[in-house]
Parts: sequence; structure tokens; C-alpha cells
Amino acid sequence: MLEIEDLPVGVVNIINGSKGYNVTVTGEANHAGARPMDTRRDPLVGVAEMILAVNHNAVAMGRPAVSTVGRVVVEPNLSPIVPGKVLFTIDSRHNDPVKIEELAAAHEAAIIRIANERDLEISWTTRPPLAPCPCDPEIVRCLEESAREQGIPALTMPSGALHDTQRMANVARVAMVFVRSKDGRSHTPEEFTSIEDAVAGIRVLAGAIHSLAY
Repeated sequence: MLEIEDLPVGVVNIINGSKGYNVTVTGEANHAGARPMDTRRDPLVGVAEMILAVNHNAVAMGRPAVSTVGRVVVEPNLSPIVPGKVLFTIDSRHNDPVKIEELAAAHEAAIIRIANERDLEISWTTRPPLAPCPCDPEIVRCLEESAREQGIPALTMPSGALHDTQRMANVARVAMVFVRSKDGRSHTPEEFTSIEDAVAGIRVLAGAIHSLAY
């Protein structure tokens, strides 16, 4: 977001919540050469359609909704065999808990519909959900004022990434400062932030700490 907006610093006002699924889709394993296409119960084909549906649902809801299928396990995972079972994950995030549930419901409906159309068996478990975490309004205000007083352009924004801060919010008031990463990439060896942007973030943080302390 900061790279897109060409701004060095972000003041986080809320951290997105998440809901995750572990989905199992079962069909019937068969010989890849002997089994006619029109008689197959191929779970991988069904999962491919489900993944497209998950992507479509998040795009249709619009920002800041995101949904990711980051893991797919195919059994038996052999080239001459029509798969018999596929397991995959869904990670959905939003900063509105109602929207998280709407997104989850859309995903579930799509999975059920596709499974019925392709005569596949499905089951899923949900991973422990994480509620959106609003940052402390006073700290956010101090960060915004610190940036403004020092002439540092800043964007007040949600954090799409989950963060330890969500746990700390159970025992303390929290907020966060982001700095711009090249090409918007983070949590990767290619992540890069210029010294100038890092210093801008430090200055915003230091100014807010001084304001809160004195």
C-alpha cells in the first residue's frame, strides 16, 4: 500500500482478523490412461474450481478482503494416477468481523456447490479464528500528529498481515508504524527499505513516544 501511494510511513489503526480452513476433498483414484474423462471423480479438478471460487469471492468483496490457498496436498501424487484425495487450506482476512464471516460463508457455499456438481465428498475443519484488533485511538492520534508536525507524509491504514501485537493487545494499549518496502514486498529475503524511509518511521515513532511520555 505505501509503495502504491508513494508514502514512506504508515500508521496502523487496525490489524486484520482471520479465519482459516483445512479442507479435504475425496473422489476416486483411477488409472490415468484407462479411466474415461466423463466417468472420473477427480478431486483435483474440483479443487481447482474451488480455488478459483475462493479467489473470485475475495476479489468481489473488494479491499481489504483477501483469501489465499497456500497449501495443496494431492494423494497419491503420481503422474499416471487420477488423484483420489486432495487437501487444501484457505486463509481469509478482513478488518470487519462481519465481512470475515460473509467471506467464509461464500467459500463454504462454493465448495459445497462444486463438490455436488462433481460428485465429490468434502469435509473441513476451521482453524482458531483471530478477531480484528483495533489499535489504541490515542496512540494512533499521537503517531498521526508526530508525522504531521515533522512534515513526514503518512497513511493511516490497516495491517493486512497478522502480528504479535494482536496478542499484546490483551494486556496493553497498542499501535504500529509501517515503513515502505520496495515493490511492496515483506517477510521475504528480497524485502528492502531505504535508510531514508526507515529514519522517517523512527522519527514518527520517537515523536509519538515523546508526546505520550510528556
